[in-house]
Amino acid sequence: MTQNSTKKPCIQPEFHSGHMCELESQQEWDIIRQITENPTVKCENCGAETNSSRNVCMPTEL
Repeated sequence: MTQNSTKKPCIQPEFHSGHMCELESQQEWDIIRQITENPTVKCENCGAETNSSRNVCMPTEL
């Protein structure tokens, strides 16, 4: 993942526990595999690609 030097605040803080950055910090590798099988969105903050916008802080379509 590429870190952006100008991070923006999470636009979905109520779902932050399910975001890639949080899942990685908790080493939830099984969940990460599931939510990255067919990525459709990318996080503008960290570049993570996931299946759903609910799993990143700043979603943008791929």
